[in-house]
Amino acid sequence: MDYEYAQRRRTFVAIAITLVLAPAAFLLTRGDDDAATPPDVTVIGTTPQAVTDTTVGASAPTATDVMGTSPVEVLSGDASSSDDDPATIAIPRPPQGVAGTATFSRDIGDVEDCLVGALGVPFDARVTVTNLDNSMRIDCINNVGGPRPEEAIVLHADAFLQIADLTDAPVPVQITW
Repeated sequence: MDYEYAQRRRTFVAIAITLVLAPAAFLLTRGDDDAATPPDVTVIGTTPQAVTDTTVGASAPTATDVMGTSPVEVLSGDASSSDDDPATIAIPRPPQGVAGTATFSRDIGDVEDCLVGALGVPFDARVTVTNLDNSMRIDCINNVGGPRPEEAIVLHADAFLQIADLTDAPVPVQITW
């Protein structure tokens, strides 16, 4: 038997079956939709309408978006008085502390004094310096004037010895006030 002739016959049969079955499947499934109930559609950006159908179960959400998820609800606090008001977002205050390095100087007159080079630390503030390598801490007062040092804080040499060895300088510290 000729191979090309058999292949052409199979192709013709497949095309004929497709031409008959595709319209038949479309015509047989045409009347299944109920025209009395329109589909539930919510356009994004609009307020969804309440469901008035009594066949909806008690656990079904009353308003859903296009993807079928429940809308966002206010859990606590003041809700906006109207839809045009912007949402209020609470941002926590940043902690009063910075990370940096500490070193020492023998030029500082008092053991309790220090020179803080980190920005935002008020003058005459009591500063707690915590060594991040060993968790040792010391308190000092930021009341030494002068140019801002490269390190975050400069301690008196005896105060520096309470949190680290002098040969370890500079050490990573957390400064809080």
